[in-house]
Amino acid sequence: MAVTVLSEKRREKQWKFERSVLRNLSLKKLQANVEEYFKPVVPFHFLSHPFLLDPCMDMAIDAFLLGAEYGKFGYLGETTKDVKHRCDDELTEISHCIFNLLQGWLLDSDYLLDSLKVAVEAFVEHWWIQGFNEGEKRYRLRLH
Repeated sequence: MAVTVLSEKRREKQWKFERSVLRNLSLKKLQANVEEYFKPVVPFHFLSHPFLLDPCMDMAIDAFLLGAEYGKFGYLGETTKDVKHRCDDELTEISHCIFNLLQGWLLDSDYLLDSLKVAVEAFVEHWWIQGFNEGEKRYRLRLH
């Protein structure tokens, strides 16, 4: 008889949930969204270094999955603002990762860095909300 560890079961359930949520995510839309948010701030570098797209897409997926995970609280009646406040630390970490990645490719201009900061925060919030709405919908439809 095998011993079942509760933490393994939880992680397995979380992976299953994440896989099901990610099925609705289009990589083409994700890439277009990355370009939409960051090309105005970092146009030359995205054109000459397309490898910057991949880490930005990874961070968007992280924000999306985080939002989907917290969608259960929206389903239970909490406001989006309250739920977002619960995971501020994780969202800040995602934002810092993207900002630090792209900051090195910009000139040391306060205006550009401020623009990048605004773009990063809007980008992360956009994907968190997309995930939150998807997670909330899955809980509502009992697909969790």
